[in-house]
Amino acid sequence: MHARLIQVTTKPGHLKDCIKSLVEQGIPILKQQPGFVDAVGLTSDTERDQFVGLTIWKSKEDAERYANGQARQVLDSIKPFLQQEPAFRTFNLEASTIHNIGIGRAASSR
Repeated sequence: MHARLIQVTTKPGHLKDCIKSLVEQGIPILKQQPGFVDAVGLTSDTERDQFVGLTIWKSKEDAERYANGQARQVLDSIKPFLQQEPAFRTFNLEASTIHNIGIGRAASSR
């Protein structure tokens, strides 16, 4: 499995607007993507304009297909609320209790 992380800083006071847009527009798009598994949204308890989103994909190829396709539409929906361009990173999913993946199993599936 593969994970894609987005970190954004919203304009002051626009964090809730950004999250609302992601929930109303982004999540429905994600759910339609081949290989999409899960999404997690995190807000900082110390920096009120910070948001981190993590999406889980069946494969790196699924994540890349989304990143090179429908991700632009999701990004465009939140752009008015952002202070700067978001930062993206990708990861191999090595362990997850919710997805029942242990470190040995994840490592052997590569």
